[in-house]
Amino acid sequence: MDERVVITGLGVATALGCSVDHFWSNIVKGKTGITKIKKFEAAGLKNYYGGKVKEIDLPEKYVNLSGGHRLGVVAASGALEDSTFDRISEIGLILGISGSSTGEVLEAKILEGKDTGFKDHLTVDFFTANLGSALGLGGPFFTLSCACASGNYAMSFAYERIKRGQNTAMLAGGVHSLSLSVFLGFRSLLSIAPLACQPFDKNRRGLIPAEGAGFLVLENLQSAKKRNAHIYAEILGYGMSSDAYHPVRPSRDSIFFCLQDSLRAAGVNAGDIDYVNAHGTGTRQNDAAECAAIKRLFGRGYRKIPVSSVKSMLGHTMEAASAIESVVSALILEKGVISPTINYETFDPECDIDCVPNFSRKQKVNLLMNNSFGFGGINCTLVMKRY
Repeated sequence: MDERVVITGLGVATALGCSVDHFWSNIVKGKTGITKIKKFEAAGLKNYYGGKVKEIDLPEKYVNLSGGHRLGVVAASGALEDSTFDRISEIGLILGISGSSTGEVLEAKILEGKDTGFKDHLTVDFFTANLGSALGLGGPFFTLSCACASGNYAMSFAYERIKRGQNTAMLAGGVHSLSLSVFLGFRSLLSIAPLACQPFDKNRRGLIPAEGAGFLVLENLQSAKKRNAHIYAEILGYGMSSDAYHPVRPSRDSIFFCLQDSLRAAGVNAGDIDYVNAHGTGTRQNDAAECAAIKRLFGRGYRKIPVSSVKSMLGHTMEAASAIESVVSALILEKGVISPTINYETFDPECDIDCVPNFSRKQKVNLLMNNSFGFGGINCTLVMKRY
C-alpha cells in the first residue's frame, strides 16, 4: 500500500502558550517566551534564562506526574481533541523523549534535599512507557531518543506506518522539561546564550534551554476525507543521516545529505521548496553548518529561500523541538504566514541567508522543509506540502 499521509490534529505546551491559537498568535507577533530561571540558583546558576511553560491545569489523576509528563499530556490531549478522530483505540503513539524527567527527580534531591525514593522513579518510568494507555490509545506505542531530532524521527516513523497501511492514524511528538542537568551540561560546553537566542546573527552566543511538548495527529488521506476532518498539511517524505563525525560539532556534509535525502523521498526538487524551518539553535557552529548545507542544496538561488528559526522565540526544547516546529510548519502552510527569526541585529557573511529577521512575513508556502539536527549527528528533515 502507498497511502497519502496528512496532518489532522495539533497540540502544544510551550513558553508561548498551551493552546495552538494562542501559541500561533504569539509566534506571528514575534514575541519571546524567554524569562529568568530562578529554580536553579541553589546550584549556583544565577542570571540564567530559559523558556518556562506557565502553570497548566490538568485533571487530578495527573497531579503526581513529573513536569515533563504533564506537558506531554496537555499537548497530546490537545492534538487528539483537535483531530476529532473518535476511534481512539485505533491510534498508535510514537514519543520522542529523553531522561529529562529523571533529571527532575535528581534535581529535587540536589536543590531541595529530598529523598524522593523509588516510588517517584517508578512513577516516571511507568508513565514514560504508558502514555498511550493514559490517553486511551490502543495502537502500537514506542519511545525513541534521538536527541534534538526526536520529534522529526517520531513523525517519520508514524508516517511510515500510515503510508504502509499498518495504521489509519498515529499520534507523534516529543516532550522535554527543564532540568538542572540540562543547564549544567550546556554550561560546560559554553553554549548557553547570556540573555537571548540569536540564530544566524554574527554575534550569536549560544542557545537558550527551554521546555515544552508538541504532538501531531497523522492520518491517511482517505480516512480524513471520509470523516470530513480538517487537514492542515500533507507529509511527502523525510530524510535522515548520521554524522559519524563528532559528539557535538555538526558535519556540513551530513546535514546536506539529510536535506538531499528528504527531497528524494518526497519526489521533489530543491527548486520546488518555498521555505525552510531551520534547526537554528543560535550556536556558532550549528548555524554555520546548517547555512552551508542550505547554500549547497539551493545553489545560487539560496538567498531567495526564506529560512527562519522559532528557537529565537521559544528557546531550544530539545526532544520536543522539531515536533513543535512541525506544528509551526503545518500552520505556516495553512495560514500563509512565515514565522520570524527574532533578536536578529548584525549581518553575518557566513550566514547570509534570508532569515526573515524580526518580523513575520505574509507569503504563500506550498512546500517546505523542517530541519532537525541532534547532538552526535542525528539528523532528520521532513518535507511538508500545503493541502
